Amino acid sequence: MTILETKGLSKWYGNVIAVNDVSLDIGPGITGLLGPNGSGKSTLFRLATGLARPSAGEIRVLGEDPWDNTHLLKRIGYVPDGDAPLQDESGLRATILMSRLSGLATMDAEREAEQAMRRVGLWDARDKKVRAYSRGMQQRLKFGFALVTKPELVLLDEPLTGTDPITRKHLIDIIREMAASGAGVVLSTHVLPDVEALTQRIALMAHGRLLAHGEVAEIRDLLERHPRTVRVGTSQPREMGALLWGLPSVLSLEATDGAVIVKTRQPQVFFQEAQEMLSGAPDVPFTSIASLDENVEAIFRYLVSDQ
Repeated sequence: MTILETKGLSKWYGNVIAVNDVSLDIGPGITGLLGPNGSGKSTLFRLATGLARPSAGEIRVLGEDPWDNTHLLKRIGYVPDGDAPLQDESGLRATILMSRLSGLATMDAEREAEQAMRRVGLWDARDKKVRAYSRGMQQRLKFGFALVTKPELVLLDEPLTGTDPITRKHLIDIIREMAASGAGVVLSTHVLPDVEALTQRIALMAHGRLLAHGEVAEIRDLLERHPRTVRVGTSQPREMGALLWGLPSVLSLEATDGAVIVKTRQPQVFFQEAQEMLSGAPDVPFTSIASLDENVEAIFRYLVSDQ
């Protein structure tokens, strides 16, 4: 099932193009939306929540146009970047008000607000003013706002910024629970380890354009112009380098402290060749063979460098 879909979506403000011809579809589970500041991630979220209208193209959330569609708000949870709103209200009162704005009746709003505040660990601080909350507490409060309607799509804009390790783990658990319940969760961030802790499904943006969308391994396989980097761990890097240099799959190598770094366009062939060679050379010990660039950070670096 597609929860969020765009076709040729663009948004511009005067001469500034914030989102440029983006086409993607997102289903249940967690998707990491990656890109540097100014890449268009927040604008995409504003379009998905109906806070902005497309300049061109289409966007559908749960099969509906989000623009001027107030009843759709109950089906979307949104955690924006920055401070929590309603700074002069108590945490509980702010959560009730946000529940009402999402379309819940008064009694339902009060019940769901209490459950949400308990879930994010803020019930004991329910009477404290929002402005007195720490950065981490405000992040948790915004999660509470998003949880009240049990949304089918959850949009998280830099949700772990400014959180301590305990709060970060707590929020990651909540994100996983939302995805396990069947919701589509889109996690926007420029902190790549946050994504790798949660999902291998990513969409990468830069300069308003979608660079790639899919599983990390699938995207890496498409980057043919970038050789794979493989680390062979060994206590004798010079001897190991001499052995590996003759392999047909090796483009280049470098002996470093405790390892040999190999460049290859045929990683599977290299793994097989290296294992066969090393099994016949017991005097040159090796401790590991691992790819260094089949991860989110390396893929993002390669894609941005190609622009």
